[in-house]
Amino acid sequence: MNILKKFLSVMLILVVLSACAPTDELPVSKEFVLTSDLRDGQFVFVGVNGDINGVVNPSLRVSPGERISVMLVNSGWGNHNIVFPDLKLESTTIKKQGETTSLTFTAPSGDASLEYYDANFKQLGMRGILVVGKGEVASVVEYTLDAKMVNGKMLFIGVGGDINGQENPNLTANPGDLVRIHLTSSEGILHNFYLDEFNVKSADASTAEGITVEFVAGEEGTFTYYCAVPGHKQLGMFGKLIVGSGVSTSTASTSEGTVQTSAQTFAESAGPADENAVDISHDPTDIPAPIGAREAQHVMIELETVELTGVLADGTTYKYWTFNRTVPGPFLRVRVGDTVELRLKNLPDSLMAHSIDLHAVTGPGGGAVATQTTPGGETVITFKALNVGLFVYHCATPMVAHHMANGMYGLILVEPEGGLPPVDREFYVMQGEVYTAQKFGTTGATTEDVDRLLDENPEYFVFNGASLALASEEHMLHAKVGETVRIFFGVGGPNFTSSFHVIGEIFDRVYNLASLTSAPLTDVQTTLVPPGGATMVEFKLEVPGNYTLVDHALSRAEHGLAGILSVEGDANPEIFDGEITPGSGH
Repeated sequence: MNILKKFLSVMLILVVLSACAPTDELPVSKEFVLTSDLRDGQFVFVGVNGDINGVVNPSLRVSPGERISVMLVNSGWGNHNIVFPDLKLESTTIKKQGETTSLTFTAPSGDASLEYYDANFKQLGMRGILVVGKGEVASVVEYTLDAKMVNGKMLFIGVGGDINGQENPNLTANPGDLVRIHLTSSEGILHNFYLDEFNVKSADASTAEGITVEFVAGEEGTFTYYCAVPGHKQLGMFGKLIVGSGVSTSTASTSEGTVQTSAQTFAESAGPADENAVDISHDPTDIPAPIGAREAQHVMIELETVELTGVLADGTTYKYWTFNRTVPGPFLRVRVGDTVELRLKNLPDSLMAHSIDLHAVTGPGGGAVATQTTPGGETVITFKALNVGLFVYHCATPMVAHHMANGMYGLILVEPEGGLPPVDREFYVMQGEVYTAQKFGTTGATTEDVDRLLDENPEYFVFNGASLALASEEHMLHAKVGETVRIFFGVGGPNFTSSFHVIGEIFDRVYNLASLTSAPLTDVQTTLVPPGGATMVEFKLEVPGNYTLVDHALSRAEHGLAGILSVEGDANPEIFDGEITPGSGH
């Protein structure tokens, strides 16, 4: 979350006004502006002007006897103030978003290192140091790290000095040193810098300009720094900070339980919905034409990975990661024996690396090992379609489940020689989950919740990317009495098995687990499809009306998982005769 941008202009105006305010004391020679922020369940101060701009819990450096002003802006989420206990100074408490409070005082006449904190959230990380003169800071230690992807791994690369070119270099400091870390992202991928023991939680960096964090190395020991973007630490993005001897002299306790409770308390609200959000739901009729009886050939497929804000539900938006701007991505259709050349482009404005793993590929990673694509980049693979079937494809950049939950999955059909038997209509439907920090039904701009993802606790179950998308007039399935329909159905997941069922119909044929070379099952009511799996079902329509697509784990319908197959035509009382009543649930 980046609350700072929202209030930056207001803060700058306030700084100017404070500079112009009359005072009967000595003139203020140095002004600091801080704001509150909530990062991974911990509250922090963040600097918003001058040398401390963007720095978490910045050290405020002043000269002895200097007249200073410290202003705090409430960016939301709770009541805040600022306290300098050694100086017996405490500001008023600010309770509303955008409200400000400030303290103006004269720094001590001698060197000192004085704590400041928020009286309400000190234990949750909202604390820093006022350094007067030399204070207790032994020296300033500076490092520059560039975040890069190297041979499929994500790493911190040292820049300059003794660490130049080193992967995840050991950073050293002495107790009491002020450590300043400058993190850049020359490849344009989203990264950050976390060091838990010193409550360092940087903003996200995705540019070559980067961000800076600073903190005082307050105790000896060996500590792990890492990137907290989901999956990046698992891909190798962590290193060591060695303070002094590297041997810890304390056994500090944590307050993880308290932190988690606070994170949950403040994660329920949503910002205003993005008025520019787009419809990301893939049209279930948007399917390439059947292959037919053609010979095997060279096939070119181009895909783009696009990060964009889409409509999750009526009045609710969400930041999706997609293939070609829809969830699921495009339906890919080839025949057995084809040689497929696949070009994957990652748009320049992406913040993440992306890739593709096609379950139809015979080769390492299903192609993912050769398609890890940075923002603005392009990768190419070729593969031969050896096996007939209906296969899932998905992004396989760690954390893989994170990319899939945000919408990066689709289906590729490998038809047999001579093609599939003809039907009147074909539809493309995929089931997935969305893990939001806000409860189901919350309007506004929802945000992802990686903890919910890891706990397999989604707020939304969806067909084709959005809540009740296939129940809407724009995307419901349409057919006529007497027609035979075919549904290509897959589960992008990433976690839940589907009990796929069409209420009021029986599948004439089910190609179990999408095995198209096996004899189909017949007369099936409900079929199981695992995450990363698919099926193909066919049935003839005998009676007009609306038929509801569900996962027969029916509580999921209350979380947005339902679609409609609308069938037009003449009534057929010999098969079904009865008055349709409103509110039947079907």
